[in-house]
Amino acid sequence: MHDCSALMHDHLRAFLAGLDANKTPHSGRTLFEHLKGVHDLLRDWDNEQHVCLAGLFHSIYGTNTFKHRSMSDRGKLIELIGVKAELLVHYFSTKDRPFFESIEDKDVRRDLLEIEAANLLEQGGNTGTLRRLGRMRELSNGARAALNCGVV
Repeated sequence: MHDCSALMHDHLRAFLAGLDANKTPHSGRTLFEHLKGVHDLLRDWDNEQHVCLAGLFHSIYGTNTFKHRSMSDRGKLIELIGVKAELLVHYFSTKDRPFFESIEDKDVRRDLLEIEAANLLEQGGNTGTLRRLGRMRELSNGARAALNCGVV
């Protein structure tokens, strides 16, 4: 079991608050609530720490659908969450969502699919995409179970 319980330390909350994540609207509530919800799903699915951290910041650079860019300084985010987690955040904002088919590294692609599954489930995303994700063997058992329960 991976320990992601320590990820919501005050310094991470303060950093996100400094970016106005607690004031920025996202899918009917605040960006902070969404980011924390994604993080919590990834934690509950027993993902590694860098994946949980990436989930906590997954849309901080903006995405193809969420155009708000809270920050652009990759170096600053690397200092905060590490290279491995920041790379996932960067890819999440720049690569071919929701299936990341251009990503050749199978571990990186799996991590991105986990984040996408949590992201879409957390905000009640597209049922067809959720079903397709739920059939992907790359995903963790926790993610697949949640996807299959969430889109019956």
